[in-house]
Amino acid sequence: MANRTITVRGGGRPSPGWHEVTIKKATFDTNDNDSTYLDIWFNELPETLNMRVYEAFDKEGNEFAVGGIFRFANAGITTVLDGPNGEKSVTIDDNPNGLRDRTLNVYLYTDPKNSKYSRVLKQPAPTVFKNEVEQFTEEDVRYWMQRAESYYEKWVKNGAPGTNGTTINVKKETAGETADIPF
Repeated sequence: MANRTITVRGGGRPSPGWHEVTIKKATFDTNDNDSTYLDIWFNELPETLNMRVYEAFDKEGNEFAVGGIFRFANAGITTVLDGPNGEKSVTIDDNPNGLRDRTLNVYLYTDPKNSKYSRVLKQPAPTVFKNEVEQFTEEDVRYWMQRAESYYEKWVKNGAPGTNGTTINVKKETAGETADIPF
């Protein structure tokens, strides 16, 4: 009989729900339809479990989906200028290397199409922090977590209503009104 050494790396897949994670690496890429996306991997999760966020633009042409990742990770701020009405104008360097070692709250769920797999919801929440532009408190973090959970319940858990499973819609609030933005 031979002696053998094995390495035990934890059991099974990560549990569903919210996890505070540290970004290990992030990369931009494009798919066959020339849609740009950001893939993000985390120190605390297996290499096979990443978050993919596609660029999305509002009516004025401002990108908000990938920008939200940088915002919630408190990453990439290069310039802050005072604007009209007390608003701030922010320039963000979206080099994915700027996300490394930043933290986010991410929501893990069981894939509704194949229960063998876990997924990371593309709607993260910030952690508690303050920078030169804004501050996120525990209450703010809970707010963004609840928004992400609502998104999950409406658009992911049972598939987006009225779609063939390839279109995902998100709500974008603009000046007090809400509109569906497909991408």
